[in-house]
Amino acid sequence: MAHQIGHGGTAGGGRRWRRAAQWTASAAAVALLAGACGGSSGGKTAAAPVGDGQTASSGSSGGANGAAAPSSSAAQPMTLSASPADGTQGADPGKGIQVAAVNGKLESVTAADASGKTVAGALAADGSSWASTGNLAISSTYTVVVKAQDGSGGEKTTTSKFTTLTPGKRLGLDHYVPDNGTTVGVGQPVAVFFTNAPNEKDRAAVEKAMTVTTTPHVDGAWNWRSDTEADWRPQSYWQPGTKVQVHLGLNGVKAGETTYGSFTKDFSFTIGDSVISTVDLVKDKMTVTKNGQVLRTIPVSAGEVPKHPTWSGKMVVLEKDASLQMTSASVNFTDASDFYDLKVQDAVKLTSSGTFVHAAPWNDGKFGRVNSSHGCIGMSLDDAAWFFNTVKIGDVVDVLQSANTKSNVTTNPNPGFDDWNLSWSQWLKGSGAGVQGQ
Repeated sequence: MAHQIGHGGTAGGGRRWRRAAQWTASAAAVALLAGACGGSSGGKTAAAPVGDGQTASSGSSGGANGAAAPSSSAAQPMTLSASPADGTQGADPGKGIQVAAVNGKLESVTAADASGKTVAGALAADGSSWASTGNLAISSTYTVVVKAQDGSGGEKTTTSKFTTLTPGKRLGLDHYVPDNGTTVGVGQPVAVFFTNAPNEKDRAAVEKAMTVTTTPHVDGAWNWRSDTEADWRPQSYWQPGTKVQVHLGLNGVKAGETTYGSFTKDFSFTIGDSVISTVDLVKDKMTVTKNGQVLRTIPVSAGEVPKHPTWSGKMVVLEKDASLQMTSASVNFTDASDFYDLKVQDAVKLTSSGTFVHAAPWNDGKFGRVNSSHGCIGMSLDDAAWFFNTVKIGDVVDVLQSANTKSNVTTNPNPGFDDWNLSWSQWLKGSGAGVQGQ
């Protein structure tokens, strides 16, 4: 319901006109209390305007019984309106807050939740309206305080309260990668893992609420690697030294018929030196480069073909373990001839299914010549220690089926971050919002 604030007629007049003025003021107060912005508090009532050359003295002549006739040039009553209306329960957080003034001008609008956190918004240049920016939070109570001025210079302050809806299902944050404050390799994507899946039609809205700001600037895009995982990467590997800030503003974002985002998270990381390791499965060697310069070429052993081939493709270092117990049961090998239970040193994990680069001293004499592992890439103790200390999370390990081809295909059903095995056009096909970047 609209608020109305204002007066008509002259300052002097007879008893009938004073009663009319009193009735108008009372009606305006009722409208104000029942309207979207709630009751007034501490506001000033505008003085009645003086019109048609009449003075403000009680002896003004003009209408019946000496009352002055209302002037046609009197200021129109100011009307204030707000959405959501005062007292609203279950407001849609995605629709935000809107305030408008007719025959008046908004001076300020302040909206805040119960903890005092203010809502960002923008006031129109002419003062006729104000609108919040972004989504409101779910299950939250907001107080909106509006200060406005009518055409006669009178000021009015109104206050309203409303509560946003509690969704049937929440889109929560399970975890994200990489860790806040870390320095990672040029192949590390931003990865967000949700507690449940948003509707496919709402993916674009979810993506737009997750902003990636880079210095220097680089465009990129989100891609849904599964129903509950979204990754963001540039078109090509990151440039060393890039600073990345991620804002996950999902609270209040509609993600399904009854599903809304329920969290906000900010984190940042830095891209370190470009360390890329290329594994040639034909020549059984791995060449490690740093910022384009070859650091070392290492003889390796790989998976036994065709029984346990090493997965090919561009992989990303997921984690590092100085010592790790490896068993055949952990990768679901059921053949008794495949049994193993070994403690390995300097293990660098490449896939979620269990592909590692690690020390394999039991294969001494076979490195560079024979492939006999269960799929991991093995090397000597010295080389493994050097590799372990050289690479970091997010560095790229590119495993080639042949030294003469770049046509790698990762067929691993649980590869980890295999984002770089997709061309840019393929990557964009899995995005709801397309290219973005700040």
